[in-house]
Amino acid sequence: MRTHPLILFDFDGTLADSFHLFLDAWTHAAQRYGFRPVDTTDLDRLRRLGARDIVAEVGLPLWKLPAVVATMRAWMRERADQVKLFDGVPEVLHALKAGGARIGIVTSNARDTVERVLGDDCRPLIDHWGCGASLFGKAAKTRRVMKAAGAVAERTVSVGDELRDLEVAQSLGLDFVAVAWGYTVPDRFAGLAGVRLCAAPGELPALVFRP
Repeated sequence: MRTHPLILFDFDGTLADSFHLFLDAWTHAAQRYGFRPVDTTDLDRLRRLGARDIVAEVGLPLWKLPAVVATMRAWMRERADQVKLFDGVPEVLHALKAGGARIGIVTSNARDTVERVLGDDCRPLIDHWGCGASLFGKAAKTRRVMKAAGAVAERTVSVGDELRDLEVAQSLGLDFVAVAWGYTVPDRFAGLAGVRLCAAPGELPALVFRP
């Protein structure tokens, strides 16, 4: 029997409009751990870079990453009420479930934070959780979620807003839908093999259910 498709969402910047809080958390961590905060006047350029390039540019040693991510995660947990889902996201999640999809979330954010933002309406729509991934640990989390779901790559679609989300999808042989409203500028995804660009949340069901 053919299984229903598994749709794996990134959370911050894909489902949730949390970039403002991410910048605050980054500044807080930079002050604590001694690396450079994000220069908001340089955001257009930074949004074209991958996570590894940004980490190198701000002078953040890789050995500090686990502590930095944990600090940022705690900062965002305390302020989760400031984060909302993007307009149209709840309707999309309901439409995907109605269409027979199974939905998973793979994120560096904490599960309790994600559940608070999803709220009582959207939380029950999530079938599989892969939360608390390290900055470069989303591939391992994605594999575990797929294994728990009994999903194969050919029936799994990844949806995200960052180049590292694309890298994970490519490493696992997954189709990838890049959202245009997230962190990375949309033209960084244009024309890439295996990538579908989504301009607005309402377009997602047609893109992920496409043969």
